[in-house]
Amino acid sequence: MRPKVTSSFRMQMVFSIFGIFTLLVISTTYILFSTIRIQNIINSSFQKERYLRSIQEALTAYQEPLLEYLSTRSSNALARHLIESQTLRNRIPANIPISRDQSLLREREVYHLIDAFLELAEQAVELKRGRDVEGYTRLYDEMMDLLSYINHETESLSTERFRNQVDQYGVFINNSRTVLQWNLVFIVCISLFSIFLLFRSVEKMTEPMVRLSAMASELSAGNFSIEDIKTSSIYEIDRVVEAFNQMKHEIRQYIEEIRRQEGIKQDYMQARMRNLKMEGLVRRMEIYTLQAQMNPHFLFNTLNTGMQLAIVEGAERTGEYMEYLALLFRHNIKNKESIVPLRYEIEGLTYYFYILKVRFPKNLDLVLDYPERLLDTCKVPVAILQPLVENCVVHAFKNKEDIGSVIVRVEEKEPYIELSVSDNGCGMDEEQIHSLLHPVPVEESSPRIMGLENVIQRLYFFYPEDPEVITIQSMPGKGTTITIRIHRGKEPCIVS
Repeated sequence: MRPKVTSSFRMQMVFSIFGIFTLLVISTTYILFSTIRIQNIINSSFQKERYLRSIQEALTAYQEPLLEYLSTRSSNALARHLIESQTLRNRIPANIPISRDQSLLREREVYHLIDAFLELAEQAVELKRGRDVEGYTRLYDEMMDLLSYINHETESLSTERFRNQVDQYGVFINNSRTVLQWNLVFIVCISLFSIFLLFRSVEKMTEPMVRLSAMASELSAGNFSIEDIKTSSIYEIDRVVEAFNQMKHEIRQYIEEIRRQEGIKQDYMQARMRNLKMEGLVRRMEIYTLQAQMNPHFLFNTLNTGMQLAIVEGAERTGEYMEYLALLFRHNIKNKESIVPLRYEIEGLTYYFYILKVRFPKNLDLVLDYPERLLDTCKVPVAILQPLVENCVVHAFKNKEDIGSVIVRVEEKEPYIELSVSDNGCGMDEEQIHSLLHPVPVEESSPRIMGLENVIQRLYFFYPEDPEVITIQSMPGKGTTITIRIHRGKEPCIVS
C-alpha cells in the first residue's frame, strides 16, 4: 500500500516549513505596503510644492535661450527656445478646476501668469524677427517684472502650504504611529501563530515517538496490558507504531501461551503427584486392611466367641457365625477395585454387622437403612463405611455404660447420594474435627493410618474439587454424625 503524498513525514516537514515561510512573507509584505503607504502620504503632501518648484526652475531655464536669441538672433537659440517653450506649456495643467480653497485659487492664478509669460515671450520673438528693438526690449522688461511676480507668488504659495503642513504634522505623526503600532501587533500575532504552528507540527511528529518510549518502558517492566498507541497522520511513524503494537500483541500472546503451557504442566505435575500420593495411600490402606484381617486380637476374640457359642448352644449357631466370619474375610480380600457398586459395600457391612451383634448383643444397637434401588445404580469408593463403623465401636463408646447405637443410612438427594454413619457416643470437639478434616500430608503422617483418617484422605483424593465430600457434625457427649456426599454426575479421580 503506497502512502499518500500528504501523509509522508517529508511532506509534513515541507508543509510546515512552507506554512511558516508563507506567514513570514505575508508579514514582510504587509510591513512593506504599510511603509509604502506612509511614503505615499508624505509624498502626496509635498508633491504640489515640488511641482511648482519644478515649473519655477523651468521658467528660469527658459530665460537663457530667449535672451540669447534676443541678443544674437541665433537659429540654435531659437530652436532651444521653442523646445523649452513647448516643454513648459506641456507641464502646465490643461484644466484647472475652480475651487473655494484659497491655495488652489492662487495656484490656478500662477498657472495663468505663466501662460501669459509665455505669450509675451512669443511676442518678443516676433518683434525680434521684425527688428523692432524697442518693442522686444519693452516686452522683455515686462516679462522680467511678470517673472518676478510669478516667483514671488510661487514662494508665497509654497510658504503658506508648508505652514499648513507643519500644522498637520502632528496628525501625520499620530497616523504614522498608529500604522506602526498595527504593524507591530500584526508581526507579534504572525510570530505567535508561526511559533504555535511550529510547535504543533513538532508535537504532531514527536508525540507518537514519546508514546512509543513510554510503552517501551512499560513493556520492559512486564506490563503488556496497556492500550495500543493510536496512529497519527504521518505514514512513516504510523508504520513504526503499527509494528510496535503488533510486536506487543505477539509478545503478550507468547507469554500467555507460555503461562498456559506452564499451567498445564503444573496441573499435570499436581495430578501426577496426587496419583502418586493416592497410590501410596491405597498401598497403606491395603496393608492396614491385611493387618485388620490378620489382627490376632480380632481373631482371638472372634474364635473365643465361637468357642463359647459351641459350648452353650451347640454347633448350629456356631457354624452360622463362622460362616459370616468367613464371608467377611472373603469379601475383604476378593476385590481389588478402587470404585465398587454400593451393593458391594452394603454386603460387606451386613457381614460385619452380624459379627458385631454377636460380639455385643446387649450393649450395641446397629441399624442399616438404605433404598434397594440404589445398590446397583450407584458406585462408591471401596471400604468407606466399615472403617467408620469400626471407628464408632472402638472410640465412640469408651467409658460409656448405656447402650451404644450406630446408624448407617444411605439417602438420595439429587444430584448427590449421601452416606452417613451416626452414633450416640462420646463425641468430639471442634479441634478434633478440624484435625481430622485437614490431615497432614501422607508422606508426613505416621506409618499407621487410622481407619477414619484413611477414609477422609481417600475421599479427598478421589474428589479433589469437592471440599465438602465428607463432613463431621459432633459435640462432646452428644454423639457424632459423619456424612459422605458423592456427586452422581462426576467421575472420581481414579489412580491410573
